[in-house]
Amino acid sequence: MTLEDRPPAPDAAGVGLCATCAHARRVTSARRSVFWLCEMAATDPRLTRYPRLPVLRCPGYERATGADEARTGEEPREWRP
Repeated sequence: MTLEDRPPAPDAAGVGLCATCAHARRVTSARRSVFWLCEMAATDPRLTRYPRLPVLRCPGYERATGADEARTGEEPREWRP
């Protein structure tokens, strides 16, 4: 499968709450896989660092300011181990 054959990044409905959460960050790997990182998971053991999508309920969810539009179109950040 070439990069051109890969499906597009999931839309807001496929991501769920992470698309508008202040603690979520969209991460793109070197192979162009897209993941959603929960930065709050670093301090809250109830949360998963890379949750299964779509996230429908989350105890750490906080709506991001200016989250009227889903952040699925933001510039991807490269994941580095």
